[in-house]
This record gives sequence, C-alpha cells and structure tokens, in this order.
Amino acid sequence: MTVKYLIDESGNKTAVQMSLEDYHMLLENANILPQHVIDGIKKGQDEGRLGLTKSTEEVMRKYER
Repeated sequence: MTVKYLIDESGNKTAVQMSLEDYHMLLENANILPQHVIDGIKKGQDEGRLGLTKSTEEVMRKYER
C-alpha cells in the first residue's frame, strides 16, 4: 500500500491520499469484526431502541468519588 500524507502550512499531517484499490482493501479489512463484537453492538442497539440504556450522566455517577 502506498500512501501520501497531505500537510498544512505548519507541517501537520491533515489527510492521507491512496489509490482506490488500496482504499477498498482497507475498508474490507476494517469491517471484519469478531462475531461477539457484532452481537454486542446489535444488543446495545436493541436495548437503546427499547429504552433500556442508561444516560451517560447516570453511568458516570457510579464512578464519582
């Protein structure tokens, strides 16, 4: 895979340029998740739709000291 980094005026990397072939290969590899992760995501989405999830504030209160 060949990539080119695009930089801004300060020399900071701001983007990556690559061939479409490499991009599609990267997408295919990035979307390969273990089944237990896929199941966990689906479970969380289902619980969210049913209103069974807690707010961020409620979860964070558990860890307050």
